[in-house]
Amino acid sequence: DADWTYRTTFAVSPERIASRGTHGRHFLSFGGLDTLARVFLNDTLIATTENGYIPYCFDVTGRLREGANDLRVEFDSAMRVGQALSREYLGDGSSERGSQSYFNFAPRAFVRKPQYQFGWDWGMEAAGVGISGAVELVTVPHAEITDWHLRYTFTDPVTVNMSVELTIAKYSPEPLTAGIALYAPGDNTPETRLPDAPGTYTVTVTVPGQKVAPWNPNGQDVLATLALPVKPKGDAQKRYLLNLRLWRTDSDPDEKEFVFHKGVTVGFKKLELLQEPDEGGTGTGFRFRVNGFDTFVKGANWIPDSSFPASISREQLRRKLTMTRDAGMNMLRVWGGGLYESEEFYNLCDELGILVWQDFGFACSMYPDDLPEFVANVRAEAVSAVKRIRHRASLALWCGGNENQELFEGRWAGATQATRFFGKTIIEETLPAVLAANDPDTPYWANSPYSGTPEIKSQSPDHGDAHYWGVWHNHGGSNGDWINYTKNDCRFSSEFGFASPCGFAAWETVTAPEDRTPRSDVAKWHDKTRKGYETYLGYIEKHFPKVETWDDLVYYGQANQAMALSYGIEHWRRRKGRCWGTMFWQLNDCWATQSWAVIDSAGEGKMAYHAAKRTFYAPVLVSLVETDGAVSAHVVTDTAGAVTGRLSLSLMAFADGVPAWRESADVSVGANAISADIEPLLTAPLPDAVTRNRDKFYFHAVLIAPDGVSVVAQNILFLDEPKHLQLPQANLHTETVDGENGAMIITVHAEQFAAFVHLRLDGLVGANGLVPVLSDNGFHLLPGETRTVTVTHLPAGTTTQTVAERLSVRHLATT
Repeated sequence: DADWTYRTTFAVSPERIASRGTHGRHFLSFGGLDTLARVFLNDTLIATTENGYIPYCFDVTGRLREGANDLRVEFDSAMRVGQALSREYLGDGSSERGSQSYFNFAPRAFVRKPQYQFGWDWGMEAAGVGISGAVELVTVPHAEITDWHLRYTFTDPVTVNMSVELTIAKYSPEPLTAGIALYAPGDNTPETRLPDAPGTYTVTVTVPGQKVAPWNPNGQDVLATLALPVKPKGDAQKRYLLNLRLWRTDSDPDEKEFVFHKGVTVGFKKLELLQEPDEGGTGTGFRFRVNGFDTFVKGANWIPDSSFPASISREQLRRKLTMTRDAGMNMLRVWGGGLYESEEFYNLCDELGILVWQDFGFACSMYPDDLPEFVANVRAEAVSAVKRIRHRASLALWCGGNENQELFEGRWAGATQATRFFGKTIIEETLPAVLAANDPDTPYWANSPYSGTPEIKSQSPDHGDAHYWGVWHNHGGSNGDWINYTKNDCRFSSEFGFASPCGFAAWETVTAPEDRTPRSDVAKWHDKTRKGYETYLGYIEKHFPKVETWDDLVYYGQANQAMALSYGIEHWRRRKGRCWGTMFWQLNDCWATQSWAVIDSAGEGKMAYHAAKRTFYAPVLVSLVETDGAVSAHVVTDTAGAVTGRLSLSLMAFADGVPAWRESADVSVGANAISADIEPLLTAPLPDAVTRNRDKFYFHAVLIAPDGVSVVAQNILFLDEPKHLQLPQANLHTETVDGENGAMIITVHAEQFAAFVHLRLDGLVGANGLVPVLSDNGFHLLPGETRTVTVTHLPAGTTTQTVAERLSVRHLATT
């Protein structure tokens, strides 16, 4: 609730002041001011701000002094101001606006800053204030390009007609020319002469018939299937350098004298959001088509990577987004309660092929859309965000916010709730108008979940996207059991999740040794999932043994989450054709906690992360389903070409590893298809001897490539709860050797079946607070199988002996 003041003194030389020339300008640029700020330069108020999402740039020409300059920024408490605004707005609570509650005009609804900082069901309350971006003094002697807008249309798969609209602030009367240069085949450099008089000008330069290689999401290289020779210059993700330039018109054409230059990296893709009516007339689809390829979205929801966003480093973003790519994901939803993310975040998504579903900054609340000053603030925020992000190759969708319409429809605020949907005009009028003017080419989706029209309630199984929290929140008799994911038959699952604890290294940053028990006050405080702590543990113990120790909490909790997400996502992938995507909640954490994340705050992938990478987000999925007394094997492909090979389905006994039944078949599954469209590829009946002894058997399916050796995909199905399985002591053996480029290689060999083999490396945390990255973890080993795990991002000086000494291995039969 405190107010804060930042003060500094900076020196400006006479030469710097004079460098603007006769007509130029000096600007003071702030990458972010969070949020309610007054900016003073040399004790003169130069600006007030009220939006933590907007970068600001203030003209300080004539206000700078030679020598020392005093800069002061005063911040009011967002919590205190928000509370006062809420009380004034709601009055005695008798109007249509209702009365204050978390979902109904809480303080956060009135302050335009990241909403999660006011507390969420995975994060602490930390509504910070401060300077949230870089501060720079910028001098522009002649002119600058203040805005630019790239637009293009494909005329064939590798040819675009493109235009770039430039907004230019010209401060001097000298003759200048504006132009662009796209470093691509042809190296086009169109240009246009500006008027001599100072002023603000908008000009458009066009490039017809430009040859490009399209940018594709991770795992989808349509260009390869087109067999076209066009290639971009030096970028695996098919991006190009676009230079925006201003130069003196009378300079040598071969040696242009540039007065302004900005280089940006762009990519070209054709993205469509298809909502086609069903043939039977029951509903409409929700499907992304990218470069002519119907893309099954395999992704997650992204929250800010720290409770204090200014502390987020490039290194931790690169770590987690690279892990995202490596897990086979092709989309992240930047959730509306968080940030419009940093330039580094979008750079990495462009580079790594990760599509971005971008929410506007609204989540789980009513918003005062009847206050003109609030709507004007929102409009300025939206314009700023859209102009900053619209050129990104990775941008797939703008969304009006998170669960705002659903909140109103479901009366989440109970008796306190407003009688009409406040915020409706923002998502249905304000934001669409901003996009129509500034980014008409990117699809807009009014909210999430949303059914495509206000006339149909959100969460419809037949329209739009859905958030399925029925399992976790025990709706409809699910009793918190993840086997009930199969009750949901939505078109696109954009939120669902199952919580688990963070890893041991993350826990050690917030606990003392005496706190490391599963029911300690500290453990409970770091669980914000709103279930009641014993209920949360009960969800684990439905499937796994009783949580007795700290190790049990992490191990069983993470294994349970891995099974939950696998069960749900395999179900929706088998429904491909009706369902066209899953984005689980959530990818990452903002602190050390028990949450739905699959990568914790120390950068460690939980078992569910590795399950995604290994199985449920793999390009080819073999999925096993038990129905009506039989187990069937299905194959799902997200590939651009057909998948062929030999599929084997085996019923195995834990005791001896000998198949009790096996059947194999040569199979061919089409490109981007699912075998269940026709029928299961293989089906095994369950004999009475197995159904009476489910704890003694499991099914294993494997698809072998035509070379007879390479494993395309495999999966395992247990016939009983993991806690009941009669597992042998696996007799595991490990060995650690040096790998390439500073990596280590750990091999794990099992003499008998081992379930949920988990490798733990204690005490190997880097100076950046991040742990090493393992290529696999939480896996099952068949009898006699050896698994190779690569360990990267080890602290400097780590030896194989150190890794071997710090390594411990647990599996489900460990006693």
